[in-house]
Amino acid sequence: MKTAIVSDLHLGTAGGTDVLRDRGIRDVLLEELRGADRLVLLGDVIELRERPLGAALDLALPALAEIGAAVGDVEVVLVPGNHDARLAEPLLDGLSMAGAPLALDSTADPSPGPTAAIAAALAPARLRVAYPGIWLRDDVYATHGNYMDVHLTLPRAECVAVALIRRLAGELPDEATPADYERLLRPIYGLSFGAAQSMRRRPRPRDRGPSEAAWELLAGERPDRTRARRAKVRAVRAAFPLAVAGVNRLLRADFDADISGAAIFRSGVAGGTEMARRLGVDAGHVITGHTHRGGPRPEEGPWRLPGGGELHNTGNWVFSTPLHNPGEPPNSYWPGTVTWVEGSGPPRRVELLRDRTHHDMVTLVARSRGIRSATTPR
Repeated sequence: MKTAIVSDLHLGTAGGTDVLRDRGIRDVLLEELRGADRLVLLGDVIELRERPLGAALDLALPALAEIGAAVGDVEVVLVPGNHDARLAEPLLDGLSMAGAPLALDSTADPSPGPTAAIAAALAPARLRVAYPGIWLRDDVYATHGNYMDVHLTLPRAECVAVALIRRLAGELPDEATPADYERLLRPIYGLSFGAAQSMRRRPRPRDRGPSEAAWELLAGERPDRTRARRAKVRAVRAAFPLAVAGVNRLLRADFDADISGAAIFRSGVAGGTEMARRLGVDAGHVITGHTHRGGPRPEEGPWRLPGGGELHNTGNWVFSTPLHNPGEPPNSYWPGTVTWVEGSGPPRRVELLRDRTHHDMVTLVARSRGIRSATTPR
């Protein structure tokens, strides 16, 4: 069986960074998916934190309909992530009502509401919801990877919120179950989704989200800053380690003030590895999304798991300008990846947008926002 895996589409972002809005890019993905025997949408498929549910579905369903038409009458497995965690709620509610535990690969049929709308859009493909992951072969397990937030040393808002809940509700056991992770993460997901329901149906376009803006301020290298702006950046960067140290003392956490690209990479791989260890995932290959960093790249060598297996990340389909500097070739965060799992052998990752330039992507995002950027041709 040939299984195609795509992750982190984030369909419906407020900033227009979900590149599948572009007709040409959708065609590239659709052509790659034709011939798949199964498709796995590995989390953060729909952006449910930046718009009300109905508005997000209005933007996402047309693209999903094209995907369903391209793959035809095959199974599509939707594995919710942290940005579309709401889609796992009917499954979790059903298990709770039945008094059944949440397994590593619990599944459910679409239920009335958003998953039924997604299933209708994907037809003739057949939708199944799996959470927190799905076994694709006896030796291949795929999960969005949002559970790794409990272990990341990156001081992003969601990880700090997890540390606060751990401080109040108790630590994660060394041998953890999915329910142990849900105890820490599900309240955050519920709050994020609830806050989005009171947002504007059509939010104001923005260059970047709060996390991206913070990263650009603390670690970015923009040459166009004014003298006053450069002074502010220096002050913020000088204060940041002190702020992180204060959070660590208050929450008994171990966040790292180093938020360079190398540090983020190390934290992501370490977090995914620790997640797999605590869950006891005994697999030759564990596939995640979540961090948006496709890999491992050939020059990195395998990302080893404690049990002898290997960790993989299937990449993303969003273009985030703080992660891509003009003039640089596409890096490991570049959008446009599909991971293939076949009957045997390791997962195989395909990069479909390597021929697109930085200028191409900036222009595409600006067009999606309905505005002109400094690099958009007139």
